[in-house]
Formats: sequence, structure tokens, C-alpha cells
Amino acid sequence: MSRHDTNDDRADFGRRDILRIGGFGVAAAAVMGACGELDRGQVGRVGAVPTTVALPDAVVTNVTLLRTASSLEHSVVNVYSQIIGNSDLLEPKYDDMAKRFMADHQQNATLFEKLTTAAGGTAWTCGNPKFDDTVINPVVERITKGNAATATAKAIAASDDAHRDFLNFLQGLESLGGATYQSFVVSLSDPSLRSAAMTAGARSARHAALLALTINTDRPGGLVNFADAVNAQPGSPPTSMVAPSTTLQNIANQATGGSAVETPTPSDSAAPPQTEIPTVTAIPSQFGGLAAIQVVVGKGDENGTRLKLNLETPSLNSFVYEYMTPSC
Repeated sequence: MSRHDTNDDRADFGRRDILRIGGFGVAAAAVMGACGELDRGQVGRVGAVPTTVALPDAVVTNVTLLRTASSLEHSVVNVYSQIIGNSDLLEPKYDDMAKRFMADHQQNATLFEKLTTAAGGTAWTCGNPKFDDTVINPVVERITKGNAATATAKAIAASDDAHRDFLNFLQGLESLGGATYQSFVVSLSDPSLRSAAMTAGARSARHAALLALTINTDRPGGLVNFADAVNAQPGSPPTSMVAPSTTLQNIANQATGGSAVETPTPSDSAAPPQTEIPTVTAIPSQFGGLAAIQVVVGKGDENGTRLKLNLETPSLNSFVYEYMTPSC
């Protein structure tokens, strides 16, 4: 078959069949036609390919860690600023304590901003975008407003005890601060920066301890983790440290050879039990622990499930890299 015959056949195909083939056929014919033109030295193409934009390098440097530190400090300051002076969210008797803690975090933020500039970077003066979006805002929203109804779930009311929830949330944030700076110490290459991180971490750890004792004013056992104490010292636990939690009581009884406590089964007509609020302690574990910190807040949904989060030291996607610019 000659080249002329081939071109005539292609033209005949277009005239006879273009009206009866579907959209897929048209696209396929266009592609094959474009490929056929390659014999004539022309480049076939279907659509325009956009230019690929290379992503900036996400390098964890001293400046990255310092900017991340100041961002987290601003996020915590923003939480304190929302509850101080608001008696619906924080009991007035705790306002002075909260003001002192907020001032410490503002001081930390200022320090890390200065250190960022001294290290040749641009200081970060806003909250941490990732942490605000995934932790701060959802928790504050759940406590103060609840959740609106959706197509698959009923509405959830605002917290049944906002005072309790905010104190527990603050305790979790302060505990996270101590763990975060503990993790940063091994990554910072300058000894003076490590010292600054340790100082800020120690402040957060002290805040967390005082908040734990504040939350547990009616229970002396708030000093240490009850289960850890039982495992460290076999024998019957002191009566002053008996945990109010059925779960912890079962742990204690199993460790001491006692019998487990039977959990009462609610009747079908009773409301579902609410998710248990974890017990916080001034000394939760060994010093410098990096384990996730569990925070449970808000009123439970139709199944009694409260909002539960595991606060963990910053991951790579929440670092404030040098190429990022603040929006505040």
C-alpha cells in the first residue's frame, strides 16, 4: 500500500465515521493521528503540559527549630489569652497563675525570635499553622461550641465542664512543651541554643506539674502516676492514693493480687457512659519522656465519645521551615 493510499484511507475514515463514533473514539483518533504525524518530523501533543515547579528544600536547620519553637510558644500564648478573664472558661482564682504562665511563654517566644535573627534567619512571630489547625482550633471549638450536626452524626453540645477541659488542655500543652524542647536539644548544633531549649522546657515542665496539682486538689495522689507507684512498690496501696478510675483500680488490684472491680453495665435506657478523662499527675513518668500525651475534652457525642487527641512532639510537617512566611 502506498503512502498516498494510506492518507486517502485516513481521510475516508474521517468523512464516513466521524459522526457516529463516541467521544472516546474521537480522542483516540486524535492521538493516533498525532502519532502518525511523527513520520513527517512533527511532534505530536494532546493538551498542554504545565511547567513543573520544584518544591523548596525542607531542611531542618537550627533556624528551622528556633522558628518552630517561637511558633509553638505563640500558639500557647493565644490559648491563654482566650481564657484569662473569661470566667466561663477559667475560674477567676486561676487567672493570676495563667497570666504568669502566659508571660513565661511570651518571654520564651521573644527569646527564640532573637536567637533566630542572630542565627541569620527571619524570626517567626505567629502561632504554628499546623498545630493551630489540627490541635488548638479543634479543641477550643469542641469545648466552647461543640460540633454542628452532619449528614451522618448528630450535633454535639458544648462541653459539660469547660473549666475542667481547659485545665486539662493546658496541662497537656505544657507537658508537650517540655517534651518538645527535650527532643530539640539533640538536634540543635549550638550548645548555647541547647541551653535555651532546656530552659524553656524546664519552665513548661514546672507549669505542667503545678497544673496537675491544681486539677487534683482533692486527691493527694496527683503527685505521681498511681499505676507506676504500685509497680515500683509492691504491696497494698496507701488509701490516700486510691485512684477514682475503675481502670486504674483494676491495674492496682492485679498488681497486688486482688480481684478486679466489676464495671457496672448501664441499662438499655440509660445514657451511654462518657469517655473517661485521663488522670494527670505532677510526675507522670521518668524525666524527659517523649511519649504521646493524651488529652480528652468536650461533651461526648451520641455514643458518649469525647474528643480525644494524642499530643506528640512536632513532626516534620509541623516544622516552620526557612522558606515559609507568616500570615499574621
